Amino acid sequence: MGCTPPVSTCQDLKDTNNTNKLLLVHSANGSLIVCGSLYRGICSLLNLTNVKEQIYYSDSKGERTYATSTEEHVSVVGVMATLEIDDKPFSVFLVGKGYGSMDSSKLISTRIVQNYRDWVLFESIIEASTVQAVPFVPKYLHDFRFAFKNDNFVYFLFSRTLGGTDNKNFTFVSRLCENDNHYYSYTELQLTCGLKNRYNKVQAAYLTEPGKMLAQAISESGDYGNVREWDKVLFVVASSEEGATESALCMYPLKNINQKLLDIVTACYTDNGKINNRLVVESPYTSSKDEPCVKHDKDIVNQYKCGADFLPSPLASRQEFALKANPVFIRQNLLTAVAVAVENDHTVAFLGHNAGEVIKVHLSSHPEAYNPGPGYKTSGYVNKNLFFDKTQAHLYITTEKKITKVPVQACHLKLDCQSCVAQRDPYCGWCVLEGRYPYVFDLKLCILYTKNINETNTNNAYLI
Repeated sequence: MGCTPPVSTCQDLKDTNNTNKLLLVHSANGSLIVCGSLYRGICSLLNLTNVKEQIYYSDSKGERTYATSTEEHVSVVGVMATLEIDDKPFSVFLVGKGYGSMDSSKLISTRIVQNYRDWVLFESIIEASTVQAVPFVPKYLHDFRFAFKNDNFVYFLFSRTLGGTDNKNFTFVSRLCENDNHYYSYTELQLTCGLKNRYNKVQAAYLTEPGKMLAQAISESGDYGNVREWDKVLFVVASSEEGATESALCMYPLKNINQKLLDIVTACYTDNGKINNRLVVESPYTSSKDEPCVKHDKDIVNQYKCGADFLPSPLASRQEFALKANPVFIRQNLLTAVAVAVENDHTVAFLGHNAGEVIKVHLSSHPEAYNPGPGYKTSGYVNKNLFFDKTQAHLYITTEKKITKVPVQACHLKLDCQSCVAQRDPYCGWCVLEGRYPYVFDLKLCILYTKNINETNTNNAYLI
């Protein structure tokens, strides 16, 4: 598994599974990027419309193309992006990964998906020693869980230690400019979930709009200012350490994350890392005891929005400046996956856990879990990746050896209005209330039934 081609030079050869560590859709050329565990993480290109057809594979390009990890416990995430090289846009993908015993020390890498100049396909084309080659970075025990792109920024979500003797984990989101070919803009913000950061280790995340009713509830909470239904929100499931029997769902509006990141950079560039005379910025992954920050003119932040070689990098928030969130849902087992959808202005979270089940939670000012219907119980640990199809009518549930496609709702299985509405499912109930329920045979009877519920005031559990 850790041996490199040609295999004739390796000892104790044996057949080894090539575990998929990273799958990315490269829509620009209709291919699927597949990075496995063999040969320290070599990638290939498959035809997106027929994955049995291999477009490109080479095991002879050496270490520069080793993108992922040989070890099962090392989590790998990635995201497609565009990078300008010689004033031309090139498709690339960024990879975030932890450390295996045979891996390179690249915490973040940018991989090109074509041959150009002296670079070969899948080669790491950015050298940034601060997040790639520092020899003691592995002691931070990074565990990457999610990556995404938004508004010309690339984000990574992971847990890590603070690098000392204590191996306690903390959740961080990092951001860099999409077109930053030196990683000068790399900045980390700590996220806390729960009182005293009870749920400190991120397991999975999902980014989407909150929908009208949830945005209203978030705004009314007073914790994040005004959140609109089209603003992006990062939904995060986190646990209270390894082997935890309790976990939670927390929400972080992306605009609040971005504001905190801007505050970190501004404080470091213009006020020696301080906000209100309190030190809030540190430089991770360094042995230097010197304070990293400087004092420049205020306009330097706008002049160098993606950093520069003479400005401090990388930057991270201190614990006191973390973005805090209260759990909106708590579960007495380990939540391992999350996906979120909006139906009729109401928001539903699909949460997978380690017992092999996906539950549905109606997210509101009073979140409530309810029976998801058939097909949501699988065998084995639910993988961190939950996906909707293009129509958002089906959910793909992934486990170690299987992908299951299930409908997001089971309204059609309820043959009368009472049992349908009793599900308390936004996919069913609010259609009934608006006279648009597609499965009821006698719509007039159903509307009358709903009217009676309103008059007896028994529907508060599922009407907001």
